[in-house]
Amino acid sequence: MRNESTFPDVLPVLAAGNHRDPREGGCLMEWVSLLAGERWSDHPACTHPLLAHLARSVNDRVSDASRRALIHLLPTLTGLRSDDRSWSLEIAAVTVRHALRRAGAQDGPELAVALLTLDRLLGPTDGRAPDERRATTTEALAAVPAAAAWATEFTQAMGAPHHVRGLTRGMVDAAVATVSASSDADDALVAMLTDAVLTCQELAVAAAADTSREAAPARFDRTSSLAGATG
Repeated sequence: MRNESTFPDVLPVLAAGNHRDPREGGCLMEWVSLLAGERWSDHPACTHPLLAHLARSVNDRVSDASRRALIHLLPTLTGLRSDDRSWSLEIAAVTVRHALRRAGAQDGPELAVALLTLDRLLGPTDGRAPDERRATTTEALAAVPAAAAWATEFTQAMGAPHHVRGLTRGMVDAAVATVSASSDADDALVAMLTDAVLTCQELAVAAAADTSREAAPARFDRTSSLAGATG
């Protein structure tokens, strides 16, 4: 239920940056806090922290005209979060794949290393063999063959990767910087965020389905027990 005490008197204009008062306008995530009925903030608790960080980054980098294209993401961003650590890896992987399409000789190797690292960290979640890559990873690396070859050797020499604090945020920031420098930056940034939001939505749906399947046998057992007791 919406908290009426936190709901402002006017709807904010979608704008860059954060805002102390809705009358000054609001960024995408401030709109989300509004929709969720939370305290006015660009860090609403209802959205995954890394996804919210990406949303703020895109919001602040696109033009005023392109920013309006973010409005359709509001309902999905509201309530889209999980404590599953793989979500951060998935979000970062989406952004890096988008960035590799526009990577140059300077940032290509770094982004290729990032994607290979994420791919290896997501291996256990996927149930893949250590030397097996996701099809999306293979496709993205095909766009930068020289960088991919160097990154493959580098990550193999590096050994097993670790999901350390700040890893995925740094990767997202690097990806956003690369896409922001492209000639079609606005459209590319909107596409990147949209892809990340839809990916998280799919993860949430899959998690809910798994929870439902796990709960189903317990409900059946209780029903059977009741039937036996009254028979």
